Amino acid sequence: MKAKKWLKRIGIGFLAIASLFVALIIFLVIKDFKTEEKLNREVEEIQNILNATDFNESALKKKLNKTITTGDYFKVERAYKNYLRDYLNLNNSIISFYDKLEIESLLTIDNIKTDGKDFFKTRSKLNSYTDQLDQLNVTLNSMTNEKKVMSYLKEEIDDYYKDYYKQIIGDLRQTEAEKELSKYLEDSSNLLKNTKGVFDFLSEQQQHWVIENNMVLFDSQELLEEYQKIISEIIDSAKNTEEKIQEEAQDSV
Repeated sequence: MKAKKWLKRIGIGFLAIASLFVALIIFLVIKDFKTEEKLNREVEEIQNILNATDFNESALKKKLNKTITTGDYFKVERAYKNYLRDYLNLNNSIISFYDKLEIESLLTIDNIKTDGKDFFKTRSKLNSYTDQLDQLNVTLNSMTNEKKVMSYLKEEIDDYYKDYYKQIIGDLRQTEAEKELSKYLEDSSNLLKNTKGVFDFLSEQQQHWVIENNMVLFDSQELLEEYQKIISEIIDSAKNTEEKIQEEAQDSV
């Protein structure tokens, strides 16, 4: 009889332990779910900053410089924000590159006069710009490479968290900021291509033009019109980009 009571107490003990274990599992699952919800809200707020017409870089940096989760979600959050920080730096480099292009000075009569008619120095500068632009393109493309993306996860975690990380990085690539970045590169590429076209044209036709009264004069109307067309493409391209930049600046006020 005593043995049966002893076995019964053991059975009750095991049942209590099992109940505690189940309760602990439920607690951890709920905690995990709440942590993911918390990080989802953080990601959504970051997406909203990136998609806003009045982009607030200060607000974004504030988000990136703090973490709000723990455990495996902390590893995901840290990787996501480190990735985004590098992405923001690249964004600034691309915009800065466009702003520093000295295209206007290259197209002045003084430059055409001093560096013509083969334009060795001008071509060298344009080639340097092109190399820099190519490197920015390579860097931007590498940021969307899966191996590069996953490299920000410095510690090993379960596949679930890896997939979750890929998902929120994927959301980042669909933002307006990504589209704007590609547009800046495209505008820079077109501006360089058109500017090269000017000096290629002048070099190829160097027997047919002279500089008089601070103007480039051609010996035929056809060549003059072709030259003016190339110059107009540069002016229109630069004007469109400048208008876009001014609009963005006004929106941010």
